[in-house]
Amino acid sequence: MSSIDKEVNYSVIFMGEIITGFQKKQVIANIMNITRLSKEKVLAKFFNEEVGRIVIKRTNDLEKARKYHGKFSRAGMAVGIQMDFDNS
Repeated sequence: MSSIDKEVNYSVIFMGEIITGFQKKQVIANIMNITRLSKEKVLAKFFNEEVGRIVIKRTNDLEKARKYHGKFSRAGMAVGIQMDFDNS
């Protein structure tokens, strides 16, 4: 690998907001279904007022990041994909 090559990682991030048209109760149920986490764990991880933005998934595969992005946005969560470059 040359010194200019960079490892690219993608982070799927929950922005802390629910998409307009979704109700929080349904979004929580959708997340429980996707993640198989209990309601308490979903609330603690995704709806903790102190946390803010949450990284749902990190991967070096853009297609995998897009798949997670689609899955969580269909669940009613405002999510984005952030690119991270590793220069090491």
